[in-house]
Parts: sequence; structure tokens; C-alpha cells
Amino acid sequence: MTTIALTAGAAAGVGMGYVLQRSQLCFHAMFSGLTRHRLVLARGWLLGVAIAAVGLALVFLTPLGDGLNRGLPFTPVANIAGGLVIGAGMAVARSCVSGLFFKLGAGMLGCVAGLIGWAAGELAVRDLVLPGPTVLAPGPGATFPGLLGIPQLVFALVFLALTVAALWLRRTGERPEHRWQWDWPVVGVALGLVTVAGWVLAGVGGSSFGPSSVGAVASVAAGLPNWWLIAFLLGIVAGAAVAARTAGGFERRGERPLRYLQLAAGGFLLGAGGWIAGGCNLGHGLSGVAQLNVASWVTVAAMIAGLTAVRGAVSVLTRRK
Repeated sequence: MTTIALTAGAAAGVGMGYVLQRSQLCFHAMFSGLTRHRLVLARGWLLGVAIAAVGLALVFLTPLGDGLNRGLPFTPVANIAGGLVIGAGMAVARSCVSGLFFKLGAGMLGCVAGLIGWAAGELAVRDLVLPGPTVLAPGPGATFPGLLGIPQLVFALVFLALTVAALWLRRTGERPEHRWQWDWPVVGVALGLVTVAGWVLAGVGGSSFGPSSVGAVASVAAGLPNWWLIAFLLGIVAGAAVAARTAGGFERRGERPLRYLQLAAGGFLLGAGGWIAGGCNLGHGLSGVAQLNVASWVTVAAMIAGLTAVRGAVSVLTRRK
């Protein structure tokens, strides 16, 4: 079973890493771009989430779906607090967790410092439980279609139709920054497919949840390694390396001393925030929102708020100097 988990996790990770590198989909860059009206990444992400929502709804109708997580609990205190910490970590590190993995594959050696901080952050808070009620118990009832009493596939199809219509009607001439970088329609389709594939491969590998990062370090510390998740994260590095070396974007480089400190400190916040929120930018911001979880959409909003608050505070302090 371990071999199957490792193989399935690695395959899911390589696919995800390839797509993240070709799209340059770092959640820090995407959220920051919203304030500068740069929407290429956000458009690709939203389309990908909508496509994945339909794919997941179909997977949940199959026998494989019986062993998969059907909805994350909505614990507002933890979701919001953790999301704010993740957003702050993005502002400090200038990256998200998945960004640290795929950028390492593209040659950014400083990401090692960020990942060390990320691991330390998860370990530092793994025994922390924030007070506050569980408003929605885990399961289908914690999703928007569950709350509304609508079949998940029907809700997902409507969500996809509305998303496509909105993106088409508000299309712009904005282009990606790099010649080798995919434009948002390609990003959306590729991200949606690789997300659904990640969930299918999770089920094959004996894991109940798809693309994420939370729990990998804690599982090793507990002596019960989640081999699927570990292989998935390492696969992101490998997939990004393949994409960067074959399509473009590979550059082996180090960082200035201060930048290493920023990456380590930001990584610590990313790891701690992910554990507190019960999901990271992948777990909530991709897998969770595609599940249509209430908790995941709230956590993503908190991530944006945390990032914006820290960036705003830094901007004010800089102007005063």
C-alpha cells in the first residue's frame, strides 16, 4: 500500500507542479494582483476551481468517492484566524506554500529556508486548538449545495456556467508576463483537470483528501507518515523542474541574507496558519473551494484580508520613514 500511495502521490504532485510553474500560479501573486487590477492569475484560478467543482461532483458519485472527504467543517474562529495568519505569511514570504515548492523546482534555492520555516510553523502549533464553535459539521452539509439542499453536481454546473459567462463578458487584453507562461483559459482548464486528477489519485493512494500541504510534517513527527501527501509535495518540485527546464523559467539563484529571513519567517506563518485553519492555499484555496466548502471560501477571504492588512501596514510605515 505504501508503494501505491507514493506512486499516486508523486503522479499527482508532478502534474500539479507542472501546471503551477507553467501558470506561475502563486497565491501571493494572485491575491496581490487583485489590488493592481492584474487578473490573469485570478481568472485562471476561478475557471480552474469551477471546472474542478464539476469534476469532483462527478467523482463523488462513483464508488471511489465513498472514501473521500465530502466537506470540511466550518469553524469560524479557526478558519478566519488561520486564514489571516496565512495571508500575513504570504506578505512576509512573498509566496504561498505551493509557491515555495514549485519555485524551488524552478531554481529558487531560497525556498528551502521558507520550507524549513513552514515545517517549523506546523510543528509549533500542532497541539493548538482554538476555542469557538463548529458551526457546520464535516460532510456534505458543510458545503453550499448541502446548505441549500441542491445536488452538488447541479450546483457545480450552474457555478461553472456563471463563471464562464462572467469571465467571457469581462474579458480583457491582459497577457501573461512571460512568453512561456500559459494564458488564463489554458490555466483554468489545466488547473481544473489536475485538481480532479489529484483527488482521484488520492483515493487510489488511500488518502481521503486531495491536493493540500497541511499535515505532512505533523504526520512524520507523529510517526505515522502520510506517504501520499509527502510524495505529492515532493512531486510538485519535480513537476515544476520539468516545466521550467523544458518550457522556460528555470534560473538557479540564491537570495540576499534579509530575503532568507523573510522566507523563513513567512514560511513559519504559512505553516502555523495552515494548521490553525485546517487547510493551506491548496487545501482551502483549491481543493476546498472546489468542494464548495463554506469554510474554504471564508478562509480564502481571510487570507486576502491578512495579506492586504500586512501589505498596507508595511506601506504606511515605509511612507512615514
